[in-house]
Amino acid sequence: MRIDKIFENSTFMTLDSEHPVATKVGVLNGKIVGLDDELDGVDAHEHVDLRGSYVFPGFNDVHVHVSWLGRTLSEIDLTDISDDIENVYQRIREKSASQEKSDAEWILCSGFDHHRFHGQYPSISALDNVSGGKPLFMRHTSGHSSIANTEALRRIGALEPDFEDPEGGHVVRDDAGNPTGLVQENAQSLLQDLFKPYSLTTMKAAITRAGKRLAANGITSICDAGIGSGWIGDSPIQFLAYQELYDANELLVRSQVMPTVYNLHKVQSHVSDGFGIGLDLGMRTGLGNSWLSLGPVKLFADGSLSGETAAMSVPYKGQPNNRGSLENDADSLRQWILGALKSGWGVATHAIGDRGVDIALNAYEESANLGIQPALPLRIEHAGVMRPDQLAKIARLRVVPTTQSVFYDNMGDGIIGSLSPEVIPYTYRAKSLLENSILLPGSSDAPCSSDSALLGIEKFVTRTTGSGKPFGPRSECLTSLEALQCYTTGSAKATGCGKTKGKIARGFYADFACLADNLLAVEPNQISKIPVTFTVVGGNTTFAA
Repeated sequence: MRIDKIFENSTFMTLDSEHPVATKVGVLNGKIVGLDDELDGVDAHEHVDLRGSYVFPGFNDVHVHVSWLGRTLSEIDLTDISDDIENVYQRIREKSASQEKSDAEWILCSGFDHHRFHGQYPSISALDNVSGGKPLFMRHTSGHSSIANTEALRRIGALEPDFEDPEGGHVVRDDAGNPTGLVQENAQSLLQDLFKPYSLTTMKAAITRAGKRLAANGITSICDAGIGSGWIGDSPIQFLAYQELYDANELLVRSQVMPTVYNLHKVQSHVSDGFGIGLDLGMRTGLGNSWLSLGPVKLFADGSLSGETAAMSVPYKGQPNNRGSLENDADSLRQWILGALKSGWGVATHAIGDRGVDIALNAYEESANLGIQPALPLRIEHAGVMRPDQLAKIARLRVVPTTQSVFYDNMGDGIIGSLSPEVIPYTYRAKSLLENSILLPGSSDAPCSSDSALLGIEKFVTRTTGSGKPFGPRSECLTSLEALQCYTTGSAKATGCGKTKGKIARGFYADFACLADNLLAVEPNQISKIPVTFTVVGGNTTFAA
């Protein structure tokens, strides 16, 4: 018998209890067909030398914004600047100086976080001075707010006395009623609509740039958390960008994508079908193949903790009148969730504050009482604050909270400064989820935070902030093995792929993250420093150091 490839000269940490460690793996048609002595007498067209690497199941990031991540790699990057806000202005001045002045051009910046500047936002007048008359749009790392200059605000009419904020969003103003430049939540769409939709060429280039970056991090599968319409989407035809890359065999990671709920609508169907809301032709979750498929629909309940807009049941620290806000009212969210579920869609609801989590859980419970079987595990994206009573409900309904351990690193200090001390123990939980038999996948929310899966694994274990402070109780720390399982078996199950991804075993896809050291054996604070040597998807190398 001759198979396609035998991968060897490595230590495979399989996460398969029946065969936990292997030294060689055979692959045929992109899937694993044997390990070790099962390959005795088997020939292969190619023997792949992994140069002594420690090989793990490919990492699976179930909440990342791929096109957005790719665009940030070509925009003015502010992620490495902190402390002095003047350095932000200087970076913009330097990077935009070479551009020709044109009304059609925007200055686009990414990676700003006011917490790195002691809570300070850029001055709108200073941004006007460095933008040379061009409109400027600066995305906050949270994605839930942006900063714009006067020219950008003029173009959306925000300088006019009769301007009204859109539902679920705000153009923040000073005491005199003048815009400060800060634009929150749904109001961002007013600005983005001036330079969106992006072209297919732009989206494909961004997805490709991001794919190379993700592959270099050992990531073999992703779930793109919001495409199409709405402030988080790029274009109503965004899925086509993925499809054209797939057709050209240029996708570097297996991609499950979440259309935003704003893409769904009432579809005329026979009354006996019980169809809720969906896409024309009845397309729904599950359409596609192992490389590209439709995942759950993405909905939004609230904002973010870093922007202090997540819907909380208690006020933010030092702000007795601020409990965050809902991006959509509870009844609309309920109707969308039930309508999507009735039409065969999986559902993933962005809910960060505990009040937002309540709204999502109540709708999920109602769907269960109606006997609706979801196409995929019901998800709560981020699930930033979960009270003890909510954990019991999450476990009973078998809901999957998709938290981001990397948030401890780049947002942890700011979150600690924003929340009341009694709330911190319930914030971005980990161990208590596993102890309540709740599935916990791995994800980054990149580019809102680092796209490094190894950093995500490390932070699950150390739970330390960017300044080195502990984030919440030590009882929430995971072991290295538990953290690895989040990014492999946990993510596979959360996306409905538990029988084909997350392990190195017969019948599973040959998706590998190959490392220079054993992440299960090094000190936890060294995990993110381990070099990725190779990344393999379906038996083909997508990255080699």
